[in-house]
Amino acid sequence: SGAIKFVPSQMIPISGMIASNSMVAIGLAYRSLNSQFHDQRQAVLERLALGAGLLDASIAIVREAIRTGMSPTIDSAKTVGLVSLPGMMSGLIFAGVDPVRAIRYQIMITFMLLSATSLGSIIACYLAYRNFYNEQKQLK
Repeated sequence: SGAIKFVPSQMIPISGMIASNSMVAIGLAYRSLNSQFHDQRQAVLERLALGAGLLDASIAIVREAIRTGMSPTIDSAKTVGLVSLPGMMSGLIFAGVDPVRAIRYQIMITFMLLSATSLGSIIACYLAYRNFYNEQKQLK
């Protein structure tokens, strides 16, 4: 869209924000997957015994893990500009950039982080839930 230029001074901070937020979201999602499979072991075993596939037996756990992974980013996005003034937006305003332009950049960053954490959580959870089962489709 041309919102940012592909120069190191812009790409390094933005890619760092994407990577760090995605790593936090994926870590929370993995931790939630692990605890949910432990806590809901009996329910998963019952679904498997009734003939459910791996995804059908795990879908509630996967969805909750994705929700857990994304919750910090969603919560911080709720308050951007109202309660908290992010560093990038404040820095641009102090540097003399038009406040409306600084706010547009911050909105872009917020949506970018929301999309990165959602994609990271979704992909990680859908790739990881199968690791809780063995080759015979039994819960480990």
